[in-house]
This record gives sequence, structure tokens and C-alpha cells, in this order.
Amino acid sequence: MNLLQLLLGSLTTDDSVKQVSKKTGVSSSAVTKLLIAAIPLLISYMTKNASKKDGAQSLLGALLQHTSTNTVSNQIKDADSDDGAKIIAHILGKDQNAIVNNLAAQANISTAQVNSVLNNIAPALLNSLSTATTATAQKPKPSSPKVDLSDGIDLSDLAGLLGGASVSNSNANAAAGLLGSLLGGSSQQTNAGSMANMLGQLLTGTTQQQTTQSASKVDGSELLGLLTALMK
Repeated sequence: MNLLQLLLGSLTTDDSVKQVSKKTGVSSSAVTKLLIAAIPLLISYMTKNASKKDGAQSLLGALLQHTSTNTVSNQIKDADSDDGAKIIAHILGKDQNAIVNNLAAQANISTAQVNSVLNNIAPALLNSLSTATTATAQKPKPSSPKVDLSDGIDLSDLAGLLGGASVSNSNANAAAGLLGSLLGGSSQQTNAGSMANMLGQLLTGTTQQQTTQSASKVDGSELLGLLTALMK
């Protein structure tokens, strides 16, 4: 289980989606489609930002300000959308408008609705990432071999820490499968490499095969590695 699947599992539960729908007026089905397409992109952009030292320190500082242990649905309920807007703008930077337009087309909703949804889930996203980073940094290091984050972190390490959200293998796989269906792929394509390839084709027009490094930018393992290195 990797970070992407974990975040998809917590932010697309029935309670989380219903709370987003209630706050934004966007239908639950559209919210689900949007989050499944948007979360991998947000992870990828955070990884890109964190690849630079000042960017990593800036993101880590933001994570240290988002340490809620409330349930994810309640975090969304109490979310400050203005704070969320600043978070999304910082993550996506100059590409924000293009990405929002693409996401709106895929979810068949307006750009204003996309922004509303993203702004309301952004604080919960940072809280969940903060918890994951802290848990990974505090995880005891085995004498041999060293911790390998190339395939993400185990679900059992973090599922109980993500704001009390219930995350199961079936839910995470279903979310990954829905992503594949949304982007025109097979519902059985649930691996991070396939998702990275589909997202690349959808949002950048590229058709080249994704490398292991680009896949790690989507599954979150590279992001966790960068952030936990700073915390140790």
C-alpha cells in the first residue's frame, strides 16, 4: 500500500465525500471523480516542489502547522477554504489554471466547483501527509536492510493514524480502479506506474512510458523520502 492509495482511501470514503458535497454543492459522484484525478496530481506537484531544499523546508513547515488528529470528514467540515486556496495555489503554482480546467472537463463540473472542492480538502490532505511523514520518520530503522520507500509504506503503519478514517485494501483498490476507468484505462490497472502513465497522457499529452522515478512522484514514496529525511 502506498501513500497515494492511502490518501485516496481516506479522502474518498462515504463520509468524506458527503462532507465535501455538502460544503460545495457538488454531487458526490462528481466529487469522487474529481478527487481520484486530483490527488495524484497534487502528490506529484508536492514531490516536485520538495525536490528543492527550500521547497522541502517550506512544505515541511506547512505540515507542522497541519497536525489535526480529528477524523478526515470532520477536518473537511471545519476546513478554512481560504487557507485551502493558499495551499492549492502554492502546490500547483503557475500551472493551477490549466490543471483546474482539465479537472473540470474530466469531472464535468465548472472550474469554480473544482476550486471549491480542492480548497476544502487541502487542509485535510496536508494533515494526512503530516501524519504519514511523522509516522515514517519515527518508524524504527532496522539494522539491515535499510528502510525502502520505493514501493510506498504499509497500510498497517498508517491506516489507524489518518484521522480515524477507515481504509481497506478493497476501498483503495476500488479507488485506483475508478481512476483507471475515468481516464480510459482498464479497471484492473491499479498499479502506480499505470496511473502515472494515464495521468501523463490526460494532462500533458505525453505518450512516453513512465519511468520508475515518475511513478514514485505519483505514489508518494519519493515525497515521503524527501520529507522524512529532513525530520530525522
